[in-house]
Amino acid sequence: MSTAFFKSLFLKIGEIGSHSNDGEEVRLQKTLLVAFSGSMAVMAFFWGLLYFYFNEILSGSIPFLYSIVSLISLAIFSKTKSFNIFLVSQLSFSLILPFLLMISLGGFAGSSAVIMWSLTSPLGALVLKGRMEALRWFLIFVGLLIISVFIDEYVKVKFPNNLPENIITTFFAMNIIGMSLTSFIIVRYFVGKKNLALTIIEGKHQWIKDAFSAYISPNLVDYIIKNPNDLKLGGERRECTFVFTDLVGFTTLVEQSDPTTLVSYLNEYFEGMTEIVFKHEGTVSKIVGDAIAVMFSAPVIQKNHAEKAVACALEMDEYAQNFAAKKQKLGIDIGRTRIGVNTGTVLIGNMGSKNQLDYRALGDAVNTAARLESVNKQLGTRVCVSETTVSKCSNFIGRPIGSLVLKGKTKPVLTFEPQNTEQLNSENTQAYLQAYKLMENNDPKALNAFNNLIQKYPQDPLSNYHFNRLTNSESGSTIILPWK
Repeated sequence: MSTAFFKSLFLKIGEIGSHSNDGEEVRLQKTLLVAFSGSMAVMAFFWGLLYFYFNEILSGSIPFLYSIVSLISLAIFSKTKSFNIFLVSQLSFSLILPFLLMISLGGFAGSSAVIMWSLTSPLGALVLKGRMEALRWFLIFVGLLIISVFIDEYVKVKFPNNLPENIITTFFAMNIIGMSLTSFIIVRYFVGKKNLALTIIEGKHQWIKDAFSAYISPNLVDYIIKNPNDLKLGGERRECTFVFTDLVGFTTLVEQSDPTTLVSYLNEYFEGMTEIVFKHEGTVSKIVGDAIAVMFSAPVIQKNHAEKAVACALEMDEYAQNFAAKKQKLGIDIGRTRIGVNTGTVLIGNMGSKNQLDYRALGDAVNTAARLESVNKQLGTRVCVSETTVSKCSNFIGRPIGSLVLKGKTKPVLTFEPQNTEQLNSENTQAYLQAYKLMENNDPKALNAFNNLIQKYPQDPLSNYHFNRLTNSESGSTIILPWK
């Protein structure tokens, strides 16, 4: 019942000076100010009675005057509903009257530091008007404190009080407790507002993250949340590493498969592939059809972006092989996945219009990565990594494919097929490296070396590719590719 009573009382207080078009925040401010003014008027009345009891007529009259003026101001406010006038009057009363009470009691010590109640004025302004307005009231409060220091000796002699020492000490304690309690309540109020604001912001951020992480990389979402000012047109030049993948035979699969089944398989494939990308802190630039474009060192700069990209490509290759093998057992012909990796300086940033932004990279390095993915088809490989990427990987393991002159290019790109340590140390790879060295030096013995390789390891597509080149009178390790 007591809770219902106070709730009803709070609502009735809120009706004083309220207007039908008041917003929730304004109504709360009015309620707080009316409640504060009313309670201070009541406290001042009893405070005055105490001073009268000790025969301090002037000092008792000041709290009485505060109570009367405050109640008059409250009555006017209930009629005019002019909140600003009511607020300024209450802040002024709270500021000036404790100062006058201090003078009437003989200074700072004799008044039990009653001037500290003037601090309720800037604190009230802080709650109801904001920081800038509170600063003005606080500066006036500081001014009154300075004045009290200079006049302290004068008022001590001019207005000696009759209060016993124990009463002065008790009033000291009461003033400290009262102002401490008031300050604590106000600080608690602001901490509550801050926590509420943080909760709302975190909730919005989490909603954005949950909504968009299903479509773009979580690290890009995190970056956007932490750097909202970067959501603007424009960009910068930055060295990044790019990984492009493509699923072989996708068009045929689309034409021959049930749509529902196909979508289910593709979702499973993309889910596994993108999880690997996110694990290695890559950003999915786009997914088009069955192809995935991934970038590293964007939007968040990564010093070891090349190593992350190669590790990502190898794990994607392993996943794609296992995925295809699993579907083959079910009678579903899922082709292999081709992967190209390249590093270079590109223009990175938000491209498009102010209404439609696309965070992407532009530059030859992107096109080269896409071309390297495509040339796997001719080479018989699954993963091609450019020399620019390999040169930035301290622990890269692999065998050279050749210096590829890609379609539309004139400068060759030295390309490698990544391997693990076991593959590199195998008899097959060691024999390949010897044959490749002969081919690189235009040694005629290269043809016989590759012939011996394919006889012993017929399943090695790269050895077969080089053998066919040499058989067709080509030489060297520079390969001009007419295909994209």
